[in-house]
Amino acid sequence: MNKQEAIEKLTNIANGTGWVTCTSACNIISQIDQPQTVVVPKFIADSIEYCKNKEGYGLLRAMDYCDEYNDTGEWLERPENQETFACAWLFGYEIEQEKLYTVELFNGQPLVEEKNILYFSSDLAASNAHVGKDKLEAAGFGWVFDCNGVKVVEVKND
Repeated sequence: MNKQEAIEKLTNIANGTGWVTCTSACNIISQIDQPQTVVVPKFIADSIEYCKNKEGYGLLRAMDYCDEYNDTGEWLERPENQETFACAWLFGYEIEQEKLYTVELFNGQPLVEEKNILYFSSDLAASNAHVGKDKLEAAGFGWVFDCNGVKVVEVKND
């Protein structure tokens, strides 16, 4: 948290009275300049874990290693992602939640998953599977994102 965020929190707590308890103020002040945990894609988190735990690399070598591979290299090309990578390396991170989708054909047939197999069900009352894009592509259903006869809806994470 930075100073401005601390001031805003204290102002909200005071709620126009001008009074804040010492405990509340101390709790907020203790958070100033503590690094925020950044959010990174899973493939970046996997790369960080590999470089730190398997190879014992330092930050510079890890970034160099990641730059050699297509997905991580493309992600690291953006300057803001380089800073995010460094913060994740130094202060920890959270893994970005994968977007999940439901898919159904124009006639209402839902894409379902049973025993790790995806298929369109003839049972229109069947529950739609909530599936990530990577899993859809791996199962040969990547085409659903480009097909007019298919309804693809992003599922909101709670």
